[in-house]
Amino acid sequence: MAGCSAEQEAYDDGQQSKGLMPVLFSAGNVNRALTRAASASYMPQNSQFACAMFFHAGASDNNDSKYYSDANPLVRDVNMSSALMKVDNDYGNAAYQQKDSTFYWQNRLNHVFLALTDNNQLTSMPNFKVGEKVAFDLTRGSKNSMAEQPDPLLAVTTMSPVGATSEANRVSLFFHHQFSQIQVNLKGSQNESANIQKEHIEKVELIGVTNRGYVTYDITPDGTVPAASFEPAPLNNAFELFLRDTAPTGYLKSFEGIAFGRLLGIRITWHESEEGSSLQHVATYQGLDDAHKNLQSGKKYIYNIELRRSLIAQVKAEITPWTEDKTEYKTDGTIDTTVNN
Repeated sequence: MAGCSAEQEAYDDGQQSKGLMPVLFSAGNVNRALTRAASASYMPQNSQFACAMFFHAGASDNNDSKYYSDANPLVRDVNMSSALMKVDNDYGNAAYQQKDSTFYWQNRLNHVFLALTDNNQLTSMPNFKVGEKVAFDLTRGSKNSMAEQPDPLLAVTTMSPVGATSEANRVSLFFHHQFSQIQVNLKGSQNESANIQKEHIEKVELIGVTNRGYVTYDITPDGTVPAASFEPAPLNNAFELFLRDTAPTGYLKSFEGIAFGRLLGIRITWHESEEGSSLQHVATYQGLDDAHKNLQSGKKYIYNIELRRSLIAQVKAEITPWTEDKTEYKTDGTIDTTVNN
């Protein structure tokens, strides 16, 4: 193995080092909005995540070499295969949770740093093992809000040491959502075909999305990480979205949820009350193109929908990066799609 020794030269000035150089980390969180004055956003203090380090270990390896092959097994950090890390200040510095555990730069070649956490369980100690395809249950079950669903965040950084100090070689981990967020905003009929009030809207369901998504906590031979994957669900599989506390201006109700896989339709249940009687309507919008059917990691899908008598009509569909930006939800628009009742 081409690992460093206590006698090897430092990384930029040719001086003899007295030992292995520790790796320092900063952990960035894409959920926190950036400001003009800030170049990075950081995870909240006390956030926890699992981290692993991989490196080239062959005597003749270079940065174009595969990290592993059938003949040369994958090499992880020689001191620990996976570390538990905790953000210990407001600037995202990450400290090791395990006693006497530290990552060290192994040579001057590229190292891959892979980190995984759950955005909705940031203060809980993660239980991910290197080499696993980690499963996340996305079904509603007894969950009462989107914050109770799993929201896996993955960070991958590839770099080699360039300076003679640990601070000069600090590794920045920028985490990204691995699943998708769906938001459905509902308003009443603009053509006065039905008098629909907020209390008339009962629920919104996604048709076809998966029950179980997977995130790989490992690297491929070229140092990349496989994309998030999903377990195919039954064709009529339905996931009920969670009611948001507030709806955008001009809308009656708004629903949201974390989903993944293939979205085949949006089913809405509402009723009308007239002269003492109540008539329930169940309609499914299926006019989704491939861009909206195939849910992508880290994307937010927004559907602004108008309810009419016994049918639904899409006003506007939007795909944006999943961040905490201030998205404007306009209530105007042209109905341009045929719906299925």
